[in-house]
Amino acid sequence: MEPRISLCMIVRNEEAFLDRCLESVRGLVHEIIVADTGSTDFSKEIAARHKAKILDFPWQNDFSMARNFALDAASGEWILVLDADEEVPKESREAIRTAVSKSDTDGVELIVRSSMPETDILKFEDTRIVRLFRNRKEFRYVMPIHEQIRPSIEKNGGDISRSDIVVLHYGYSQGIVQGKGSRGQRNLPLLNEAVAARPKDPYLHYQIGATLMSQGRRDEAYAELKTVLSLKHADMGPAILDKLYMKLSQLALEKNENEEAIRYARKSIEYGAGNGISMYVVAIALLSLNRISEGYEQLLKIKEKKDTNLRLDLQLDHLLKACKELLKI
Repeated sequence: MEPRISLCMIVRNEEAFLDRCLESVRGLVHEIIVADTGSTDFSKEIAARHKAKILDFPWQNDFSMARNFALDAASGEWILVLDADEEVPKESREAIRTAVSKSDTDGVELIVRSSMPETDILKFEDTRIVRLFRNRKEFRYVMPIHEQIRPSIEKNGGDISRSDIVVLHYGYSQGIVQGKGSRGQRNLPLLNEAVAARPKDPYLHYQIGATLMSQGRRDEAYAELKTVLSLKHADMGPAILDKLYMKLSQLALEKNENEEAIRYARKSIEYGAGNGISMYVVAIALLSLNRISEGYEQLLKIKEKKDTNLRLDLQLDHLLKACKELLKI
């Protein structure tokens, strides 16, 4: 028999997205567990239409507690975790079925593909994260904000595999959470509280830096992200290290610290070879240093990439034309 999958969610005032999310897993999951942390809209009614098991959970400023509350109610052999502003595209449904039927691992790393605002340099941003895992009581989320399941799986000897299964995420394109306030306004107090309890945790400092950067507090973000480098950050994993150095490279470039920008960007590329932003930072920094030939070669590499998710076609063409004129080619 096909292993049973329990979808576990935490929800609050997500009527704008929830129906699309739940419709995307119809026939894929065998039960839906919704931990509702205080909805005042029609979220519960939408969940009920999809035959979800709805459990009230008073919000305690701790995402892990809410996640684990939902996990405790799950009966399936596997857990799938989604947020209300996400959906499973049709092409990923069969891949998830295959993963739980044939996988001999305990957790599966999915790609959460976040659509970015039209004003962003990126069309989308991919984040690899464990969202599919076996239902074992030892596997529970940790950290009150930017919660993770990976540490408990690894602590208990579980194996985690990578996959190319994509989950679509729309929340970043709207910039708000639960219909109110910004994501940064919600997350920063929780992050500060968490880092006060764990001051040497590089991941928490990274998340604070990333949040400050998203709020336009660039100098504070730069200082916070540099703090990560002074901590034991090497075990954060290649995906986070890629983003850490990418953000450092962007902030260094803004300060005209071009050599530093190149160094950070190339470290980012070591961890994520397809990071188009870091490749672009290298190109712009080289041009700023009047290393025109090297900058031109870097721009060509970006232009030749077929899978780039940058909104830079026009800029690249202008820069390449200018370089050709300077190099007389």
